[in-house]
Amino acid sequence: MRAYRSPLRLFLLGVVGLLLVIAAIDVMFAHRISTEPENNEGVLTTRGQAQQRGDIVWGAVMIGAGTLLFGGGIIELIRRKPVIQIREDGLVAAIGTTQTDVVIPWVQMNAVTSAVIEDEYDGGMRDQLIVDVNDRTGLPDAVVSARWVGSELRIDAMDWTKRVTEIALSAQGALEHSRRVAEIAEMEEPSLVWETSVVATEPSAEIEMGESEEEPS
Repeated sequence: MRAYRSPLRLFLLGVVGLLLVIAAIDVMFAHRISTEPENNEGVLTTRGQAQQRGDIVWGAVMIGAGTLLFGGGIIELIRRKPVIQIREDGLVAAIGTTQTDVVIPWVQMNAVTSAVIEDEYDGGMRDQLIVDVNDRTGLPDAVVSARWVGSELRIDAMDWTKRVTEIALSAQGALEHSRRVAEIAEMEEPSLVWETSVVATEPSAEIEMGESEEEPS
């Protein structure tokens, strides 16, 4: 099972990015909507020059942010890369910084659940997939769209194409299956050797032989 980011959300991110670029161009050059720097018959005053420098700085920031949003949204729409996958070797989440996909082996998990938790930044309520791990070996400390709370890795599940409760149930089922397979592998194999005994006895047979005499004629 796997889930992707919502195509609608990615499209809206692209639209927002494009609007930011257009707004930046207006702030820096066109001034169709934004206020022009203070000038005196086309000649910038000292205050107007300071305003123009500020507009250029803000415009550059807006262009950078808009390009990232627009480009990121378009690339994600084209690639359609899953944000979460349930595989035989573990749970794969696109939360890494240097290496995007992070594999959390089943053997390193205690449980997988889901919850609606208040976001610590904007105060909104967000769906989260909670992975309780018993060993953080090989797992990154710095993550994106997720955070560590003690032994729990809380992954933001906002706008996934599948409900987070469905993902959590499927992942918990895969975790329990992995445990059963490991337990069976560790069980002692039954012995296939049987002991048999054969008692050898000598056959006894009594053969009676009779002698017959011929009478002379």
